[in-house]
Amino acid sequence: MEVLRQNIAIARDFQPMTAQEMQALRERVVPYATDGRFELFKSSKKFDADVGRKQHGFPTQDQLPT
Repeated sequence: MEVLRQNIAIARDFQPMTAQEMQALRERVVPYATDGRFELFKSSKKFDADVGRKQHGFPTQDQLPT
């Protein structure tokens, strides 16, 4: 129940960022958010399992160059 109370208090006091704050945040994170370096599971084949790779006609992990 304590966590629920904390969550309700956070929701009640929530203040959305202003447009200027949002723009400043976007500018600050753009170098990290645009090239996929932190989301290789989304932007590469590195984390696909062999079953999914075979379904899509990709080589298995063992067949990939190192």
